[in-house]
Parts: sequence; structure tokens; C-alpha cells
Amino acid sequence: MNIKKWILQVGCVGLCGLVAFAQDVPAAEATIAVFVKNQTKVPGMDDMVDGVRDRIAAELAGAGLHVMDQTEIVSAFNRYKVTAAEERAGLIDGVFSGASTVRAAQMIGADYVMTASIVSADRLSLTVSGKQIVTYTLRMAVKINEAAQGSSVYGEVWTRKVPAPAEGVSGADSIYYNDLLDAWAGETGAKIAEKSKTWKQADAAPVQLVSFSVSTTMDELIQGLETGVRAPNELLDEVRHVIGGATVEIDGAAVGSSPGTYRIAPGLHQMRVSRQWMKDWQETVSIQEGSSFKIGLELSDAGMQRFQSMEKFKTQLAMDYAETLMVKGIKINFDTAAWRDVTVGEEVIQQRGLINTIQP
Repeated sequence: MNIKKWILQVGCVGLCGLVAFAQDVPAAEATIAVFVKNQTKVPGMDDMVDGVRDRIAAELAGAGLHVMDQTEIVSAFNRYKVTAAEERAGLIDGVFSGASTVRAAQMIGADYVMTASIVSADRLSLTVSGKQIVTYTLRMAVKINEAAQGSSVYGEVWTRKVPAPAEGVSGADSIYYNDLLDAWAGETGAKIAEKSKTWKQADAAPVQLVSFSVSTTMDELIQGLETGVRAPNELLDEVRHVIGGATVEIDGAAVGSSPGTYRIAPGLHQMRVSRQWMKDWQETVSIQEGSSFKIGLELSDAGMQRFQSMEKFKTQLAMDYAETLMVKGIKINFDTAAWRDVTVGEEVIQQRGLINTIQP
């Protein structure tokens, strides 16, 4: 997927290019991600952003920093399932304001994040000694932040001008702007190569873990059934997870089964909730202290084929719950009036011997 096209789909006005630096490199050699943004309205300047990215990438590679293929950065973002246009726009655009540097760097696996902006590209006609001269001016802004805490390690505003005779510039604006971009990439790359030798990566800021909870519609059903059960909490918790629980994964690692409370570093995480016969639920979520997620699960194609409807699945779930408690010797007194979401005939329940007493 063309990275420029992908970023434009994000919806960031003027955001045109992105390159990142590779993963499979020696640990001692730093990785860097470079974002390029065109802030001008000069016709054709958006089309030059790929060239800006390639120029500075070549210079930085010469400084011992390692370049990654464009598709790798797209893959890194996609692994986090950043699906909402507003969320993608905020994440990428936030890198330019400094708000999202650490988060973006963690997602793509970079040690440093560089943002380069084409701030302005001007064309001014003047008459000097009776001759008309056109002066082209390019202004670039660059900053580099380390990824651990987001602190700045390099910054510069670069301005250059190049004069040209008016009779020779008709339709050749892009040539002069390209010359200026070449000069910027060469000079800036050389400075970064020299400065990078002194960069020291900051230690990651201490992480204060936060608690969050996850439950599903299946857990809510089980909770309704528990009103007629008297048993030790440990036993109820066991049955609750065995019969109704779904597997909860954060950033690809299983943290437990629902319902439950877990602890993790605050911020953006990829959450996946899965259960047999149900469709996997997967989203990028922002987790803060006390966050509570109630996940609505739906039958998968295999589940629909087996149970025909969600109501029949819930009925089977309730029967499995009662049967499990019966095997463990727990008496159950279900008030069927409370089973508004689950239709289970009293005659069927009595025939299976699952209920000690059914209240009218």
C-alpha cells in the first residue's frame, strides 16, 4: 500500500509522507522514524514529499541510522487496529505537536522520531538594474525526539533563497524547489549525523499501572442466574469463568478470562476478546484507571449454524450453568420470572433434574 496514499486517507490536511527505520538491526544501532508534512499550498508540493522523505532517509542512513520499508510502518499501525479516521488523524497529526511521540514510537518500534515540515515555499519577482529576477525561498522545520520520554534531542528552522532570471523560470518552479530541498537534505543530514553521536536515550519513565475491567454479554447473563444460587464465592467465580467467560488479550498476550479486573500501563492498547461460537471482538482502546469495558459478543457463522439464534445459545448457556452446579452438589433456586432474556421451559428443566426448586 502506498504510504502517501494511506496517510492522506487518515485525513490529516497537508500530511503527505512517512518513512521509518528498520527493526532487524544490531541493538547498539538506533532506529528512527521520519514523518514529513507539507504545510504549503504551493501546487505540486505534495508530490515532492516522497522525494523529501527519500533524500533525508539516505542522509540519515549514512549517519548509521537504519531505514525500514514503508509497508512495515503501515503494518505496525494496522497491528493496533486503529480503525477510526479521527483516531488515526489524531495519532499521526499529534506527532507534529509532540503529544503522541512516545505512543507512536512504541507502536512502530523506533528509538527516535523525526518530524520535518515544509513550512513555506515562496516565489517573489523583483526588478534589479532593469532585469527581472525571481527569488525562490524555502523554509523547513525539523525536530527529533527520543522515544522513551518524548524529549527533544535536535531542532532547527532552515531557510534558503535562490535567485533565477525571470526569462528562464517559466514553468520551472519545481526545479528550483527541488534544488532547495536537495540543499536542505544535505545540510540537515550532515548536522544530524554529527549530532547523533552525542545523543543519549533517556530511561523510560516509570510506569504506574492502572486497573481496568472487562465483561461481556455472556457474563451479564450468568450474573442474572446467580441470584438463585447459594455457594462459596470461589466456586461461583470458577463456574462463572468456565461457563460464561471469554478470553481477554491485550497487545497479543492473554491476561485472563472475563469477567475480570486487570492491571496494565495506561494508554492505547489493542484488546481482543474471543470465545467459542462467538465472533472475535477486537479494537484499539484507551485504558485509564477505572476503565470498564462491556463487550457485546455476537454468534459466529459456526455458532449460528449450531444454535440458529442468540436466544437458543443463551438458553444452552443457562442449562450448562445449572448442570455444572448440580454436578458440584449446589442447590439452585431459580426465579424463572428473572429469565427474561432466556427462554427455558420449566418442564424441560424439571425433566433434566437441574433445579431443586422452581419458584412461581
